[in-house]
Amino acid sequence: MGHEQSLTALEAEIAALRRRVAELEGAQAKLEALSSVLPSFIAVFNREGIIVDMIPTLIFSAEMITTELGTPMARVIEPGYADRCLALIREALETRATLSIEYPLPWGEREVWCQAVCKPLTGDTVLWVANDITTQRKPAHAQAELRDLQALVEYAPDGVCLASQEGALFYENPAFRAMTGHAEGAPFPSLLEVFAAPRDELSAIVQQCFHRASWQGILSLVQPGGRTIPCQVSMVALGAEHGRPPGVAVLARDLTPIHEAERERLALQEQVIQAQQATLRELSTPLVPLAEGVVAMPLIGTFDRTRAQQAMEKLLDGIVQHQLHTVIVDVTGVRDVDAESADALLRIARAARLLGARLLLTGINPDTAQSLVDLGVDLGGIATHSTLQSGIAHVLARRPAAPRAAAAPGPRDGTPAQNAP
Repeated sequence: MGHEQSLTALEAEIAALRRRVAELEGAQAKLEALSSVLPSFIAVFNREGIIVDMIPTLIFSAEMITTELGTPMARVIEPGYADRCLALIREALETRATLSIEYPLPWGEREVWCQAVCKPLTGDTVLWVANDITTQRKPAHAQAELRDLQALVEYAPDGVCLASQEGALFYENPAFRAMTGHAEGAPFPSLLEVFAAPRDELSAIVQQCFHRASWQGILSLVQPGGRTIPCQVSMVALGAEHGRPPGVAVLARDLTPIHEAERERLALQEQVIQAQQATLRELSTPLVPLAEGVVAMPLIGTFDRTRAQQAMEKLLDGIVQHQLHTVIVDVTGVRDVDAESADALLRIARAARLLGARLLLTGINPDTAQSLVDLGVDLGGIATHSTLQSGIAHVLARRPAAPRAAAAPGPRDGTPAQNAP
């Protein structure tokens, strides 16, 4: 009896096991059927990020799986993201938590963004289920880019506005409102009223923008009180999309700081030029002291009317300031002495005589002398020498002798004092 009971119990246990196996086989069949239609990547990774097992899905057949086993994660994912995924696997194994991550995956000629769920299986493996979220990311990515663009426009230093094809404004960023003086919340004016140009001209510019897709040029922006500021203006045509009428985007950059900087640059440049000219005048007409009351003025280069006026001013100032009585003007370095330059020398000599100084002309070479004779120039009244050395020697030789020392007074009786030996 006991034997029969044991046999019956064993048969019941076997029947239960068979039912359990049948249930498991049915569940496995359902799981395999479900997996085969899932557009997912399902695999088992070890701690080193190597695929140790895979489940066939809609995108991975059983035949493909055999070639993928043993593939390290770093071979199919970009290095930077592969390191993050590997760190996620190890964190999940250590914390026994289910974690998720998003990463890009090269797929043929395009890039696929995946969202993976990582769940620990054993002490050294995790289940990795990844789904394609590229389509879902596009709107979110576009919205993020739109927010970035809006922030860029709102905080841009340049004025930005949007207008209809007829010129009616429907958006101004803070910079554009500041440039035009339009208060926030006030009704938008027309684009044709914002710029200081004839309406027909502005309308033609807008239409040209639609014809050529864009326009660039210089326009003056009208501010409150009638003041205008020059602006570099760029217009871009906006086509009609999704029920939106065609319009134009306008970017205006205030050129006032650039113009002010240019005016300052030109003013500084003019100051530099004037300083250089003053320095050149000093260097081109120097007064070289030779002795007390005697100077030499060597002239080099072209001696035209401007140069003659500079030389006269410098010489007359020197005569008065240093109480000069003799001036040697050396023309050895003058390229050509013509009638005009000779007349200038005569006027300089007459001006010097009026101030009590005499002028001596040196450096007259044979060619210059012949030219002056041919021109009929009379240098009468001006002493001349062929070289500067001879002129200097002549002037120094004619210097008045120093007064002799007065005799020492004699004794009180009036007898002359004896000369010292």
